[in-house]
Amino acid sequence: MELKYPLTHYVYRRFSIPVARLLVHTPLTPNMITILATLLGFYAAYLIAVQSTVAGVLVLLVSQILDCADGDLARISGRVTRRGAYLDRVLDRFVDAALIIALIALNPQEYWLVGTLAVVGTFMVSVTRIMAEAVGAECKVGIATRDFRILAIVVGVLLGQVYLLLSFLALLGFLTALHRMAYSMKQM
Repeated sequence: MELKYPLTHYVYRRFSIPVARLLVHTPLTPNMITILATLLGFYAAYLIAVQSTVAGVLVLLVSQILDCADGDLARISGRVTRRGAYLDRVLDRFVDAALIIALIALNPQEYWLVGTLAVVGTFMVSVTRIMAEAVGAECKVGIATRDFRILAIVVGVLLGQVYLLLSFLALLGFLTALHRMAYSMKQM
């Protein structure tokens, strides 16, 4: 287990694999589970934005378990597709944005700038990997994985440290993006 995936290793997979094994006997497809996970992620963001913090975190965790279960279901049922992987990755970015926007909504006057930087940093983590892989470089380095960012959001929201959380997400995102850029450029 890598430090980059604490929630996946210790929480999500303990639930997602049994859930996927149950779902394999239903007409639900992995893509349907992806969409359900996304909708729950949006609902979690809404709950956080209206200051239902504990409920928002719980719904977020269920959303993330289902986000793992979609891939588990695809593998167990032999329905792994590039289309499903693409849908999952793109919808994950929408949920990432919704969560940060929800945090900004808690105090827009104070959080707009640091929140905007957090959104950009978060997206740059994904973009730098995608761009590197598009030109043939491998780029799985950096600590600001989605799993680590979700863990930070859970802890920061529960502690009520939103400004610090947004600052942390922004800093971590930009540092990881720079690390990925340097790592990728070295390969080229």
